[in-house]
Amino acid sequence: MRTFSLFLLGLVCVGVLVYGNMYWQDKTSVSSAEKTADVTEATTAEQATEEEPGFDSLIANWPEDAQASFKKAVADGTPYKLAIVGSLALGADENGWSEQVKSELIDTYRDNIAVKIFQYDTTSLTFVNGENVDEVLDYGPQLVLLEPFALNDNSNGVGGENNQESIQIFKRKLTEQNEDAVLILQPTHPIAGATYYPLQIEKLKEFAEENDIPYLDHWSAWPVDDEETLGELLAEDQETPSEEGHALWAEYLVDYFIKK
Repeated sequence: MRTFSLFLLGLVCVGVLVYGNMYWQDKTSVSSAEKTADVTEATTAEQATEEEPGFDSLIANWPEDAQASFKKAVADGTPYKLAIVGSLALGADENGWSEQVKSELIDTYRDNIAVKIFQYDTTSLTFVNGENVDEVLDYGPQLVLLEPFALNDNSNGVGGENNQESIQIFKRKLTEQNEDAVLILQPTHPIAGATYYPLQIEKLKEFAEENDIPYLDHWSAWPVDDEETLGELLAEDQETPSEEGHALWAEYLVDYFIKK
């Protein structure tokens, strides 16, 4: 009897050892699998972050208000509306800088942005007091890049003060429709042999600074001190850029709106 009890006790011990070993192996296997899964998920997340960075760095040059409203639009799943407004210098009908910038913006921000070009052969006074301004506002832009018809005004006897007054009227109408809308100014292209026009543009820049309106000084990219080279970047009548001039202007703006 005693021998049998010892034998039975031995079987129980062996069973406990076998069961314990099996349980330990199973537990270790599950833990290892979980760790592998965690590592795989972490690696995938890191790769996704590297391959598809957020837009924060790309819009870093934008005014802070525009950055905030763009991020909100992305979070809401609605396209952020950007309007490009100005004279025939936009070159909208001939793959000018406005079309090139629009294409780059859509390629970069995809369906998170909507870009519309508003091109008018008019002066700033006619624009802001006529139906054209209503067309722009009806679009409901959240950001407007305005080339305020400075060269047209200069050619048609509209003074710099009138040009600035037109900008103020447009800004007021824009913010009345959407208090979060942002206005960015930029000059029309430079021209060769001008005297009063460069002074007018300098006043425009000062006006923008005094009124806290973001100003994109793309003239810094043009050879304004070399009339011969500048002339090659303009159409014969100088009212619009040449193909090379449009490319130069577009490159400056793309570098601003899409920071690399």
